[in-house]
Amino acid sequence: MKEVGLPVALAIIMFGMGLGLTVADFTRVFSKPKAFLVGLMLQIISLPILTILIITVFPMSAPFAVGMMILAACPGGVTSNILTYIGRGDVALSVSLTAIISLLGFITVPLITGWALTTYMGEGAPELDLAKTIIGVFVITTVPVVLGMIVRKISAGFADKAEKVFGPLSMIVFIVVVLGALYAERDTVVSQISQAGLPAIILNVIAMFVAASAAAFMALPRAQRTAITLECGLQNATLGIVVALTILGNAEISIPIAVYGLLMLFSGFAYAMYVKSKSQAE
Repeated sequence: MKEVGLPVALAIIMFGMGLGLTVADFTRVFSKPKAFLVGLMLQIISLPILTILIITVFPMSAPFAVGMMILAACPGGVTSNILTYIGRGDVALSVSLTAIISLLGFITVPLITGWALTTYMGEGAPELDLAKTIIGVFVITTVPVVLGMIVRKISAGFADKAEKVFGPLSMIVFIVVVLGALYAERDTVVSQISQAGLPAIILNVIAMFVAASAAAFMALPRAQRTAITLECGLQNATLGIVVALTILGNAEISIPIAVYGLLMLFSGFAYAMYVKSKSQAE
C-alpha cells in the first residue's frame, strides 16, 4: 500500500504547489538575484554541510544518519510559504525558492542519498538504482508541479478555487504521512525518537540561525531574511519519507525525517510569529 499511497500523497502536495505557480515565479529571481542566490546556496550547500557536522557530533545509528542527509537534500515545502506569509516575509521570494529548488530536487536528492548510503551504511545499505531513483523523484515531484502550472495557465480562476482545496489538503496529507511513518515504527518509536529528536531540533534551529545570520550579513531586507530563514528551516519531509519508505524500503531511515517534520512546524511557527511581532512594533 505504501508503495502507491505515499508517492500519490506526495504528488498531491506537489500538484497543489504547482497550482499556485506561474512562469513569473521562476523568472522573478532575475529581479532579486542577490536574495535568491543567498537562499539557494544556503539550501543546497550549507544545509548538507551542517547536517554532516551534526551527524559527526551526535552519535546515531547509520540509518538515522542517512535519514538526516536525505532530509538535508529535500527542498523547502508549501509550509515555508505559508509561514513566510504569516511572518510578513517576502512570499514571492519564498515561492520562487521552493519552486526552483523543488525542480532541482530530482537530481540533488538521489545524488546526496546515494552518497549518504555509501558513507554511513556501506555494504549494509539498501540498494539504490540511481537512474531509477532520479526518474522516480522526477515523476512524483517535478511532473505534478508542471501539471499544476499548466492547469493555472489554462484557467487561473479554476486554479485559484482548486488551490483553496489543495492548500489545506496538502497540510493534512503531510501530517498524515509523518504520523504514519512514526506509527510504522510504533514498537520502538519512543527510543528512536529520543535518539533522533535532539539532533533533529538542533539541525532545525542551527539551520534557521545560520540562514538568518547569512541573510543579515548580506544586508537583505527583513522580509527577504524571513523568507530565506523559513525556507532553510522547513523541508519537504514528505519527499524524504517517500524516499526512505518506498525507494529504500527502510522504515528506520524515515524516523529522523518524520521527527524533524513535526518539530519544524513548531519552530517555524514560533519564528514567524516572532518576526511578525517585530514588524508590527516597527
